[in-house]
Amino acid sequence: MQDVARLAGVSISSVSNYLADYPYMKPITKQHIQEAIDALGYVTNERARSLRSGRTGLISLSIPSLTQAYFAELAEEIIAAARRRGYGILIESTGFSRDWELASVAAMARRATDGLIMSPLAMEDSDIPRLRGEFPLVLLGERLFDVPAPHVLVHNVEVGRALTEHLIAAGCETIAFLGGVLESNHPSAEVLRTKGYVQALEAAGRPVRPELVRTLVGEATSRAGVELVERMVAEGVKPDGVVCYSDLVAFGVVRQLREMRVRIPDDVRVVSIDNLDEAQYTMPSLTSVELGRRQIAELAVDSILKQVKEGRAPAGELYADYEIMYRESSPAVGS
Repeated sequence: MQDVARLAGVSISSVSNYLADYPYMKPITKQHIQEAIDALGYVTNERARSLRSGRTGLISLSIPSLTQAYFAELAEEIIAAARRRGYGILIESTGFSRDWELASVAAMARRATDGLIMSPLAMEDSDIPRLRGEFPLVLLGERLFDVPAPHVLVHNVEVGRALTEHLIAAGCETIAFLGGVLESNHPSAEVLRTKGYVQALEAAGRPVRPELVRTLVGEATSRAGVELVERMVAEGVKPDGVVCYSDLVAFGVVRQLREMRVRIPDDVRVVSIDNLDEAQYTMPSLTSVELGRRQIAELAVDSILKQVKEGRAPAGELYADYEIMYRESSPAVGS
């Protein structure tokens, strides 16, 4: 910094202010400092800066898997949101493991980064005390509630209801939910989306038929979608409308229905949730709900950065908006 100041003809404090993006600096002074930096090849020692400020410029992101497209695309949005704010993201894939989720929390408690954005799927209510502390924290998803920190959520009940209402309005008489869960004591996206499905049927005066709700065994994959369709058809259950828990499941459902020479959407309408990039390129293209990944990322990163300045925020729920993206598998009614 002394070399830069000498070459630019300014004080060391001016160089320091410039590197800290001090707003009240003459444009000509900024120009001289930047020219000196370029000439000398000066690179800021971020480690030294973090030692002085007590901040690392990094946010930890703990997600269940990077092989599942939804989490991978969400991670990209969070990385982009952090970059726009001058921060970096340190990602850890916990592999659906409670031990690794707890390890992420333990690392954050040691101040490895400036804050933690976490989507727990394996932790239990008994683990909530470990999430207490002064470090900035934001939770994603429906696994844990009553955590003393902001919680970013999607409107899962409303999404399940809206998709089912769409199929009812389109004239579907027998509507299945593949990847749903009718009864459970644990909150989850599957349970909440199924709740919306049930609400829509009941509001339309239709019975809830358990044989039309098929629960996933294992992860939500395209293979799982294929198997759910195979078992349902083998049992003689033939819906004319299908709500899929996720796009990955829907990809398998669409593939298997086409293999069975079932016409989509003429014989069966198929709708889904996640709006992955691939959804618009399937044959036919998939009607799917965009859950507001970019907004989720913005809400989570902004909350962390506010906590960095002001301290741990209290418990509270922040909801991202959603939108049904109508495509060939179930066009908008009246289109």
